[in-house]
Amino acid sequence: MKIVLKYINSRVKLLLLSVAVLSLMGLGSCIEKDAKIPPPEYSKRTSIICYLSPRNANVSVQLGYTVPYFGVQSDTIAYYADAKVTVSDLTAGTSVVLPFNTVDFVYRVNKNKMPILNEHQYRVDVILADGRSYSASTQIPPKLGPVDLQLGKFSVGKLEQNQQFGPQVSVNVELKSGNTHKGFYYSPQFDIVLEDGNGDFYGNRMFFKGSGVEEGLGSDTLRFFYQDRMWLQGGGGMGGGTAVDPMKFNGAEGTFWVFDKGYAESYNKFFEDTGNPFAEPVLLYSNWSNGAVGTLGSFDWEEMTITP
Repeated sequence: MKIVLKYINSRVKLLLLSVAVLSLMGLGSCIEKDAKIPPPEYSKRTSIICYLSPRNANVSVQLGYTVPYFGVQSDTIAYYADAKVTVSDLTAGTSVVLPFNTVDFVYRVNKNKMPILNEHQYRVDVILADGRSYSASTQIPPKLGPVDLQLGKFSVGKLEQNQQFGPQVSVNVELKSGNTHKGFYYSPQFDIVLEDGNGDFYGNRMFFKGSGVEEGLGSDTLRFFYQDRMWLQGGGGMGGGTAVDPMKFNGAEGTFWVFDKGYAESYNKFFEDTGNPFAEPVLLYSNWSNGAVGTLGSFDWEEMTITP
């Protein structure tokens, strides 16, 4: 009796195994069919990009439309050449219509016809030939001064030898600004300079938390911290020698930027785009009305040298 039961159990196991194999084969067939599902329907959207700054020689607006993500790609960008594009200084009560430039495919005027002034508010209006319209506004950031960013605490460690990368040294530098405004965003982009005991100089880019863009704090001090292990390029300084102690902080040179929210949001989104095809897609920031994509933003900057 036991032998019969064992034989029957074997038959049952074989039957269950056959069913499982057939199920997997059917599942594979379903997966193959799912892979052939057509891409989502393409919806054409207007794209508008405009960045205003007192530093720019022209006032320009790039106006086009999106293209399908799937299918054959092209380097050609599609533009609207028959739209009415108006830039208005709401603070001064003036406006100008931008003509289409057939060389660069943008709507543009010289800034003499529409001066871009710090702390003025501007609006850009776009009306397409078919009557669709879009608009967005921005306030130009306050002007920066040469002392708006200053040196805080700093320290440079002793030289350490790394067999693979050569000499290295730990560096801590604090940059601080007490003249910032809420609603605007600040970003120092500087190169640090160290000097060794032989008088040779070593440079390196300073990187701050995240994208390095921070919102202003008003009356409170806005601080940026650079804390990193700096490699001294195999030991060779500008003088060609090998780095020796004591290492000291000689200063930093670069540009202190200020953005409005639109420019800061766009900047941060592009910073998130790593170029990795397997990464999550970046949803671009847009502040245009009626479903247009793109950004109207504004910015200014001040070049400066910071020394101890």
